[in-house]
Amino acid sequence: MLWLYILLGIALFVALVMFIPITLRASYKEKFWCAVYIGFVKLQLVPAKPKKEKKKKVKKQTPKTEQPKKATKKKPSLIKKYGIEWLLNLIKRVAELAVSALQDFFSHILVKKLSLSISVAGDDAADTAIKYGKYCAVVYPAVGTIVRVVKCKGYGVDINPNFSEKAETEINFDFTARIFAFRLIGLAVKHGIKGLKLLAEVKNEL
Repeated sequence: MLWLYILLGIALFVALVMFIPITLRASYKEKFWCAVYIGFVKLQLVPAKPKKEKKKKVKKQTPKTEQPKKATKKKPSLIKKYGIEWLLNLIKRVAELAVSALQDFFSHILVKKLSLSISVAGDDAADTAIKYGKYCAVVYPAVGTIVRVVKCKGYGVDINPNFSEKAETEINFDFTARIFAFRLIGLAVKHGIKGLKLLAEVKNEL
């Protein structure tokens, strides 16, 4: 019976690992902050934590004797060897694989929070109005694309012009997105196999 308990323990451990949430949190209010949470473990990305400086050991340098350089023959480029059509076809296949992987990846992301508030200010009223139009033309379509591509639980965007004298543009941003470990593992296996197949095909063609 001991082996059965060991197998159940291993299965339970694997299940727990597979369902560990991986969360990305980012915010901006005067300064940018970003961190990844793997379960309860926090990995701060920005600002990066200062690393401790290690003392470098000085190695004694021994004089090197110069050897005559051997003449190396230049290998023909892939374009000359296989033609431009072969290279373009390879780029197309790699691009299709990358797009498929990214679409699959974003479809499994859950955006739990997306909050963006911008107070637009310029040198004068006319400049403020122009900048406000530019911000709206960029931000609203970008957020709309994000909402269409990923699952979004809650989001809000607020852009307002500030015509007050000596006002400055202010941006407040808060973002939280999550994906489970088993999703990442599944995507890595699925698209990794496709990538290896493509690599094997290219090697056979070379």
